[in-house]
Amino acid sequence: MNYTEWTFNEKSPIYTQLAHKLRYSILSGRLTPGENILSINSMAAILHLNVNTVAKSYSLINQEGLIFANRNKKYIVTLDSVLVNQKRIQEVQLLCHNYIRAVRELGFSKTEILSFIQEYSRS
Repeated sequence: MNYTEWTFNEKSPIYTQLAHKLRYSILSGRLTPGENILSINSMAAILHLNVNTVAKSYSLINQEGLIFANRNKKYIVTLDSVLVNQKRIQEVQLLCHNYIRAVRELGFSKTEILSFIQEYSRS
């Protein structure tokens, strides 16, 4: 995984952005079950972040069960593919819910929303 391509903005806390990037890397399969993740210090150095910021991100992902620390304090992607799939489905449900709610607030009907989804899923 090429972490050096990850960028961050000032719109939300960096630790939540890093946690999001890690979560999506796991849910999408770019980080695979059992794969080692960089140590907190290494990740901080590569991304030019504070060690505490990275630690907070890892803690969030660890609480979700998507990563764990082994006896050597190395972080590893969970081997629980059922959990990963459940989290992946939950994430897409949340995205769909938020999209539909926002488009309905703009006054579009269910038929129009489905039309948008069909149109944009082709591109």
